[in-house]
Amino acid sequence: MKIRSIIIDDEDKSRDNLRVLLTEYCPSIEIVAEADSAITALKLIKQLEPALLFLDIEMPGGSGFELLQSLPANRNFEVIFVTAYDNYGIAAVKACAIDYILKPIDVMELSAAVDKAIAQIGPDNQRLKELVANMNKPVTENRIAFPLSDKIVFALPEDIIRMEAAGNYTHVYLSGQKKLIVCKTLKEYNDLLINRDFIRTHQSHLINRHKITAWIKTEGGAVAMEDGSQIPVSRQRRDEVLKLLMK
Repeated sequence: MKIRSIIIDDEDKSRDNLRVLLTEYCPSIEIVAEADSAITALKLIKQLEPALLFLDIEMPGGSGFELLQSLPANRNFEVIFVTAYDNYGIAAVKACAIDYILKPIDVMELSAAVDKAIAQIGPDNQRLKELVANMNKPVTENRIAFPLSDKIVFALPEDIIRMEAAGNYTHVYLSGQKKLIVCKTLKEYNDLLINRDFIRTHQSHLINRHKITAWIKTEGGAVAMEDGSQIPVSRQRRDEVLKLLMK
């Protein structure tokens, strides 16, 4: 099955580069059009009804965000941001879109993003609705989005106790004994939360330092969490974790 896609970027070289990479490494992608502005893209989306957009953010005549907000919420396509801007605004929407990729593009990240898009494309695109709705919320709200199979759950960082890697999935443990299984890697959430009092104690564990109840003296060490779990601390991270806990 070919995924009908549109590349939207105001820079000719960026579009050319992305087209070449998609052609070579993502054979399931069919590029049906390219646009150099939000205005042009809007016409093409309505005309061609693509299943996937590769969308830049900063463009003349309207940003990628403004383009999405101008479309009906029931549009059935996925969005992958491709941008040179790595800032808080992008981090805020990252968990709502399929993915975002920073320029220069890493081929492995591009392939992984396309695979996720293919897995999610369907007739009732709840993720896109949540993405558009979330862009209208104040950034200061700081909510994190957790896409599940049938909905997207939002939670504040302070309500997250810990996260545990499970291959391409992440187990998320929230206050109130609530557990989510999310189709995103732990690394993605690590990038979002590592500067918000979260600690990577182990390759497979990311924890909220404010939810720690005790340090357990074992080989390497471990921490007891608010939910009763004991999370291992790798030898390589022991000194770093102890230093952070003493702050």
